[in-house]
Amino acid sequence: MLKTLLPRIEQRYALAGSVFGTFLPAICLAADQLLREPEQASLFGFSAPAATALALMPVFFGVGFYQIGRSKAQLIDEISQRRQTEQRLTHDAHHDRLTGLANRYCLERDIQARVEARGEHRPALLLIDLDRFKFVNDSLGHDVGDQLLAAIADRLTRALPAPARVYRLGGDEFVVGIPGRPSQGKAEDVCRTICGLFEAPFELKRHRVASGCSIGVTFLEAGDTTMSELLKRADVALYEAKAVQGSSFRFFDAALAADMQARADVERDLARAVAAGEFFLEYQPIVGVESRSVRAFEALIRWRHPVKGVINPEVFIPAAEKTGLILPLGDWVMREACREAARWPAPAGVAVNVVGDQFKDCAFVDHVKACLAETGLAPGRLTIEVKESVLSADRAAIRETLGKLRAHGVRVALDDFGVGFSSIDNLRAFPIDQLKIDRSFARAMMENKREAEIVDIILKLGQTFQVTTTVEGIESEGQLDFIRQRGASEAQGYLISGPVAAADVIALLARPEIRLSA
Repeated sequence: MLKTLLPRIEQRYALAGSVFGTFLPAICLAADQLLREPEQASLFGFSAPAATALALMPVFFGVGFYQIGRSKAQLIDEISQRRQTEQRLTHDAHHDRLTGLANRYCLERDIQARVEARGEHRPALLLIDLDRFKFVNDSLGHDVGDQLLAAIADRLTRALPAPARVYRLGGDEFVVGIPGRPSQGKAEDVCRTICGLFEAPFELKRHRVASGCSIGVTFLEAGDTTMSELLKRADVALYEAKAVQGSSFRFFDAALAADMQARADVERDLARAVAAGEFFLEYQPIVGVESRSVRAFEALIRWRHPVKGVINPEVFIPAAEKTGLILPLGDWVMREACREAARWPAPAGVAVNVVGDQFKDCAFVDHVKACLAETGLAPGRLTIEVKESVLSADRAAIRETLGKLRAHGVRVALDDFGVGFSSIDNLRAFPIDQLKIDRSFARAMMENKREAEIVDIILKLGQTFQVTTTVEGIESEGQLDFIRQRGASEAQGYLISGPVAAADVIALLARPEIRLSA
């Protein structure tokens, strides 16, 4: 009741002081009367100043208690603000600011608690990665990307009630934890629910964005001690899931475990192999469709492992990119290819594949120029081959790098065109001299009308943009005739020759059926 009438602490203290100040004069008067002699007893025995002081006692004590109450109120307010600040900081430390979801630190804490608890628990961890999120960021802007992340977080939290918990790991990666001991069937149901959330487009402030997801699933095992062990397994499963078109999921299993171990072995051996010089190049000729004369050779890297024998690049290039060894390896390939090509009779050129990390290296252009200068190879005899997927990494920087190379006289080829997200805009936006049509079309175009029409469209694109077109994977005369009739410029494949050792290039060029052309 008193708190209702006087809600502030200082008001209640002032009231208490006034009451105390009221009773004190009365006590003083009573004591005075008791201590005086009977004949001296009088209600008016105090002097005027003393009587005034006694009369003002309620005011004095009320003001004094009010100040004490205000100090206490300020102290309580400060303590409350500190607690709120601590709670806010604790919340921010454990939650993602953009989506409001629990963050990586919180996930690590929760997993560590599960590791320590053990018992019968075998929680599942679902690692979710968005499809084409970088494309959304690059084409629509980072603000739209942030809106999409927030919308996805909202759908996930609404669709996955407790005890499941949703975390944002960072970037476009989310994690869903299923506590307890869920069966694989239960985890599959959750994965299907998540994939279903991406069937409908996301309605953002000014855009309607469609997206998909890939999910890697693993379970907490008895030997796990850290979060990184779970995430590593989930990431391997996620990598496999991303190989499937559309939203999909994959569980980490024994086959993936063996693959994971093999990749770890490759990564471990790679650094030693670079230092020991265990790599070598082979060269596959590229010929003119009409003349069958050699125009260039594509440099193909191989690894001569002391135990496992020759290893193809599909096995070790991803590991080299992951470990950062792709830069010294790429530098070696460029120098070695230029050195070998300088020995060939002109105008035969060499084509060298370049990955995205090399374009991010600010010294890449200078390195290419240095290789040409050191070996004496004419810039026009070198072709840089770049996959179209690389162009989306940092368009402005890559456009500038390619522009510098072309200004120096180096040719640029767009490799594996026709697979992935091929874009006419890339032909318009980047300085391109050549289109290389992926080998997967060579056989399909002879068996499937639609694939044949796609090849025809790509060849006409080359003519429209006035760039040469090379079809990879040509293995029969029928395939060669097919692309000749549709205007292809060059062909590459086992019909002409497979990759040959560097020492055999000169001998190949000397064969009667092989001729050189510009």
